[in-house]
Amino acid sequence: MRDSGTNIRLSDICPVIYRADYYPFHPNERVSPRRSFVHTFLYIVNGTGTITIGQNHYSCAGDELFYIPPGVSHTFHANPSDPMTHASVYFDWTGSRSHPGDMSLFSFKGDELSQSECSTSIIFQGGPQLPAKVHAPHYTRWMQSFLYIIDTMDQQDEETLLDRRASFELFAAGLAQAIRQPLPVRDQRVLKIMAQMENSPMSNLSVREWADQVGVSTSFLHRLFVQVTGMGPHAYALQCKLERARKRIRETNDLISAVAEELGFGSIHYFSRLFRARFGESPTAYRHRIRNRYIQD
Repeated sequence: MRDSGTNIRLSDICPVIYRADYYPFHPNERVSPRRSFVHTFLYIVNGTGTITIGQNHYSCAGDELFYIPPGVSHTFHANPSDPMTHASVYFDWTGSRSHPGDMSLFSFKGDELSQSECSTSIIFQGGPQLPAKVHAPHYTRWMQSFLYIIDTMDQQDEETLLDRRASFELFAAGLAQAIRQPLPVRDQRVLKIMAQMENSPMSNLSVREWADQVGVSTSFLHRLFVQVTGMGPHAYALQCKLERARKRIRETNDLISAVAEELGFGSIHYFSRLFRARFGESPTAYRHRIRNRYIQD
């Protein structure tokens, strides 16, 4: 039996994050019914599949965010040819109880969980009420904050703990705004250029050249980008370069200097400074941390 919920203002949240991780599904993989004792946000990074939350069935695709209240049964089924990867954060809005961040957060039994076992449900005064599914573009500032939580979850120093909590609050504020004012249909001209930036981050086209491609002025292109992504075209292109650099550093043995050169950064020092500003650590420290985590796992 579910509790009636505690009324709080959105500005009064004090989030406690217990676990945050990525999970790449195998083709046609199914996850049997489970329930979480705490609140869950689950984001589809890529791929497709289906999710059942309670009695409701939903299709899953990239840039979709799901909210699962405590104690609610849910199952997953990955597409056989295009399995999904999801990014999940397990948390409490107010930190009313303590949980370890391991698999004890979940119950795989068929029975309902008792109210006393689960975190308290939350009702936000004046809204918004959280839908089960919402469109959440990965390029928005608030979704970047969500992904930052997962990327830094293995760092437990006091500064990063504060930074993660602040990132969750920024994510929650952006989500609330997106629920109240759903994002407009994205301009196809911006989507075309965004795709180029994401697929070919080593390109060094100028804003003028991008604007010429879609037949608009540089000022109008900048305005379109800010409306869609929250940043200008140059900033978005730089973000794409840094994301590709991080992927290369994580997944290859390429020299960091070679990665920086291939992606068009003027020097390794300039690249390292930008990388640290975006991800909170140097490229070398990031590679060592990720490799050590793989060894421990």
